Amino acid sequence: MSLPHAAVPPITWLIALTVCNHVAFNASRVVVSLFAISLKASTITLGVLMSLYAVLPMLLAIRAGKRIDEIGPRKPMTAGSLMVVAGTLLPALWHDLGALYLSCALIGVGFMLVQVAMQLLIGQVSTNETRLRNYTWHALGLSVSGTLGPVAMGYVIEHAGFRPAFMVLVAVALVGQAGLQWLRPRLPAQGGNAGRIAIEDGSRHSTLDLLQHAELRAVFIASAVLSAAWDLHAFLIPIQGSRIGLSPSSIGWVLGAFAIATFAIRVAMPAVSRRLSEWKIIRSALLVGALAYLAYPLVTQFWLMCGLAFVLGLALGSAQPNVMNILHTASPHGRAGEALGLRSAVLNTSQVVWPLTFGVVGTALGMLPIFLSMAGAMGAAGYYSRRQGRKALPPPV
Repeated sequence: MSLPHAAVPPITWLIALTVCNHVAFNASRVVVSLFAISLKASTITLGVLMSLYAVLPMLLAIRAGKRIDEIGPRKPMTAGSLMVVAGTLLPALWHDLGALYLSCALIGVGFMLVQVAMQLLIGQVSTNETRLRNYTWHALGLSVSGTLGPVAMGYVIEHAGFRPAFMVLVAVALVGQAGLQWLRPRLPAQGGNAGRIAIEDGSRHSTLDLLQHAELRAVFIASAVLSAAWDLHAFLIPIQGSRIGLSPSSIGWVLGAFAIATFAIRVAMPAVSRRLSEWKIIRSALLVGALAYLAYPLVTQFWLMCGLAFVLGLALGSAQPNVMNILHTASPHGRAGEALGLRSAVLNTSQVVWPLTFGVVGTALGMLPIFLSMAGAMGAAGYYSRRQGRKALPPPV
């Protein structure tokens, strides 16, 4: 379904709303990790906290995607933004480890609702010619928030402490909620006809039917591994940085180097996409990411860690706009929100499983098996995507 251009705010306004929520979501994970470490939390506890960002979204994302198809993005975005505000406020008021558990869960569900609704809305207001460009702009906005959040939080923690860091996140989340209320009348208040027709004519069956589409199946697998690599980086760097003696601001800069790279590659994406197909970009990202994770255990110097984070950011940052474009164009008519919900569920499943698994492995065996396992997963996904990507191509005429 395509919406009239006048029906929604300009794409830059929509992206600004996503940026506010993403700053609160992304930077909170750094603050939560370092705060938990300061409280002498174990690696397993850190794994549980990071998994709480994903466990409820894992269970709710498919249903949320279906409902967004039916009722439109306005109510889910409003509810999600309010949950992000509440999640950042809790540890600012109750400054202990217990508050972090509920905070992580609220922020995770809230951002999932905002993100799925926004991704669908961007796809709907775009044409076939502008969709990749608009998803690239959306990804650029996330790169900006991914850069500003960790770096700023590192300095706030270092110079003011954890409570002011949480209060900064509350302020950013409130800006996002205020902007959403301002734009609320221009957001679609109901779903498109295609979503309702898909229910009425019986073309929507089980969500798992989407996996029968070879290209969708391949993009779900690639997306899950790429997202796991992204989230594992945010999970590992505070731990690895603390172990080799980096300060909070240095850890923030390592994460910032990663985010700067995602921004740079997305600025260059229009030129890159003219030379490489979407699947070639995704497979290259998986290969380079696997090599980066192989190299990480060998690096202990700050500047080398920044350099490696930058390379990994180039790889992972190049994939997301292409994944989103394939997902929107390959989804059955009227089921794009459902497909986005399934993708979110797949990503959040990996975000639950990986931190918990690696928390246990890291406690028992150290960090090396974690890096090697992620490298192996990316290599395997790259091989699978290469085969499935070829199957998904139309036959020659």
